[in-house]
Amino acid sequence: MAYEQDTISSNTQDFDEITQRIHALQSSQEELSRSIRNLQVHAARLQNQKAAVSRIPSDVLSIIFKECCQFNPQWSGVLSLLRQSPIEVRLSHVSSHWRDVALTTPSLWSSIHYPFEHREDSLTEYLKRSEGSLLDIYIGPWTKHPLMERVVTNVILPHLPRFRQLVLDAVSRETLAALLDMFRDVFAPALTQLRVMCRGQISAAGPLATASLFTRGAPSLSDVRLDSVAVILPQTEAKTLHFCSPPGLPFLLTRGGLFNAVSAFPSLHTLHLKSAVELNNSTPVPMIHLPSLRELAVHGLALATGLRVFDVISTPNIESLYLVDMKSCAVSAIHKFIAQSYPDAFQFLRVLRYVRCEFSEDMDVHFLRATPGISELLVPVDKTNYLIRMLVNSDKQAAIHGCAPLWPELRTITLHTPGYSPQFVGANGVAINESSPTMNLLQELVTGRKVLGRPLSKLRFKGPNAGPFSNEFHWGLNQAKEFVPTEAVFCQIPALLRDGGQEYGWATIAEAYGMQLRHFLQQVQVIRRQIAPVVPPNFSFQQSRRRMSVPV
Repeated sequence: MAYEQDTISSNTQDFDEITQRIHALQSSQEELSRSIRNLQVHAARLQNQKAAVSRIPSDVLSIIFKECCQFNPQWSGVLSLLRQSPIEVRLSHVSSHWRDVALTTPSLWSSIHYPFEHREDSLTEYLKRSEGSLLDIYIGPWTKHPLMERVVTNVILPHLPRFRQLVLDAVSRETLAALLDMFRDVFAPALTQLRVMCRGQISAAGPLATASLFTRGAPSLSDVRLDSVAVILPQTEAKTLHFCSPPGLPFLLTRGGLFNAVSAFPSLHTLHLKSAVELNNSTPVPMIHLPSLRELAVHGLALATGLRVFDVISTPNIESLYLVDMKSCAVSAIHKFIAQSYPDAFQFLRVLRYVRCEFSEDMDVHFLRATPGISELLVPVDKTNYLIRMLVNSDKQAAIHGCAPLWPELRTITLHTPGYSPQFVGANGVAINESSPTMNLLQELVTGRKVLGRPLSKLRFKGPNAGPFSNEFHWGLNQAKEFVPTEAVFCQIPALLRDGGQEYGWATIAEAYGMQLRHFLQQVQVIRRQIAPVVPPNFSFQQSRRRMSVPV
């Protein structure tokens, strides 16, 4: 018995010794593995340092990162819903060096999109990493929700002094009013760009209610874009104001609201009026005087109610006038007003553009006399060409009487050509070897200007058929042994709208972001309705939306 106990005791000791040696060897193995991994990491870093991309200076790499963030920004909201990290986060995950550069570039984290792209925790981290740099804030598409209101009030608004750009995007008139109310009694010292959008279904009839913003001041504001909503701002030195028309059925902008909104811009330089404005008002509304206005763009929708734009605003010193998508009656009314205002107004008008406008046959030649400073003209080419015909006839009269033409400073003419269809064969199928009436008219214009000693410096053709149009024009011009500098710009019809003042910039990017986000969410709703009959009873759409950081 004693022998067996001694044997058991000896075996226990041997087992304990073996176990200790195993633990010691395992510890040594783990330490060796850790050392090997560290050496491998160090070797990989040394190897990576040989690559050209690793030798890029940090300041240059920071600039590259900023450019990457500008690539197709309107898709960032959709990518966030697909649980893809933003580009700045992905750049910071490439290597330790890239992460250090990204984290030390505050402007890389200065673009905030709430609630669909940034949750509350990531929002807080972005604001921390931005380290006092100016912020570009996009809030929306906004739906009234207590969680979202709390985040905006407690997390975003404390950083209002750093706002450089602010986009407020609501889905209904009720949510728009609630969103605007959050930015009423505040001070925005660095804000330069403001965009207010209401792109959802407008269920109730009538105009949107007037709202006041930044009552404590926004002294740096320079560019304001509004969606048919009269936002009343404190007196500002802003130079640009756009009233944009949202897609879908238009809702009117009241004349009183228009007056109150524009009155805050005594130094307004550029005004684009694309929203429908009501014709009558219950109370008299004073004339809006804009003596410093230099550029005015008026869309046909703004005059769809029968409003005459110059009965509402006074712009005696404008230099550029853009008329877009107007019927002939609206164009004639503007021409008549300008002719009647001579010589007290429109004497500084230099640029006149008609984008997709119609003209009536009874055009008043006194309109040409009332605008003697026109140097750049843009007109669409159609079957009538009434404006060009009137200009050619006035030049002929000037040549007969030996006097200067009515538009003596005209040097550049741009023709939008989508409406032109050349005829290459006659009625009997025989090829036509002579210029069309449109080409003859243009050749008469070129020749008449040269005879009067006021030759055109450039004739520009723009549109999807600009090349064939230019070739046909040059064929006739060569037959007449004449010459004029020309330029053919091939572009699709949407690109022609840029001649009406529609530029690609920060506001266009914001609209594209909201549009793509809404379209994606609509598709999600369609799929949700389609799969609802076959999903398990315990399936939770709300839980899925929370995982994708979408407010429920």
